Amino acid sequence: MLKYLIIFTSALIFSMLSTSLLAKLSLKGKILKTNDIPLVGGLGIGLAFIFTLCLAAFVMHLPLTKILAVTIASLAMLFFGVIDDLRELSVVHKFLAQSICAVYLIACGVKTDIMYLGFWGNAAITFFWLLGVTNAFNLLDILDGLTTGLVLIISSAFLLVGFLNADLNVQVLSLILCAGSIGFLFFNFPPAKVYLGNSGSHFFGLLLAAIALVAHYASEDNVFALISPLMILGLPIMDTVLLIIFRVTKKKLPFHKSKDHVAFKIKAMGFSPLRILLIMYLLCFIFSVCGVVLIKVNNLAAVSIIMAVCLFSIYVLSRLIKIEVGD
Repeated sequence: MLKYLIIFTSALIFSMLSTSLLAKLSLKGKILKTNDIPLVGGLGIGLAFIFTLCLAAFVMHLPLTKILAVTIASLAMLFFGVIDDLRELSVVHKFLAQSICAVYLIACGVKTDIMYLGFWGNAAITFFWLLGVTNAFNLLDILDGLTTGLVLIISSAFLLVGFLNADLNVQVLSLILCAGSIGFLFFNFPPAKVYLGNSGSHFFGLLLAAIALVAHYASEDNVFALISPLMILGLPIMDTVLLIIFRVTKKKLPFHKSKDHVAFKIKAMGFSPLRILLIMYLLCFIFSVCGVVLIKVNNLAAVSIIMAVCLFSIYVLSRLIKIEVGD
């Protein structure tokens, strides 16, 4: 337990220190900022992640094959995100950068392993999973403290999955991400003093998508546990799906910017920014808890949970689709 405490504390402290230092450098050098607010949260968390992971590899004697692949891909995504923050990349360039990282992870064996689908079937699912989750977190970064708080909840859920399945890789990656997000939340909670930037949202998204692939879920007693990562990441996925539905119903392209996010729909109902955050955190918590529970129940209970979550999602959709927000 002491080793886990060392890793958590190191990630927390280094995340706060690196974010604070980078924020000062950003303001002094007048770079990577918008409206005098630094866009260096992703870089701060990325540095904390690398430092703590090196420490964890030494302390915990980690098997480095998949962890190294996840680290390289996530840092590459962070690098592309910094470029996007410096000068906004086109949709094509973003897709290309994300595709490079996804293909690299697949080539390194970080992919789904669903029976009967074979290599190419699993590779295709993994490719769209990585790109989908990465973009979901990028789209979520619309309110102070929103993305970071959701990452904290989701990484905590994966941490539980890691402990339930005695999976050291998932434990360490999730613990570092959990502590790093707490450290950054001190700067990002409204009113935000530092923003994540595209670098941070892309880094978070790809890293969580990869952690979900590294973890183990299903057993002979519960094949439905394969849906666990979908449920743990349910809120970001639901937000993206609803965003696309709302935009298409308005005859807009899915990539066209608008305020049809779940959070903005809730805002239009008259809730304050703090209450919006709490509602989004609660929704994410519900999805995440259901996803974790799904791993340890039998098939009948799993089906019941899945049906309940689906009905809940349909109810949320039916309520939100009636709410109009300005563009």
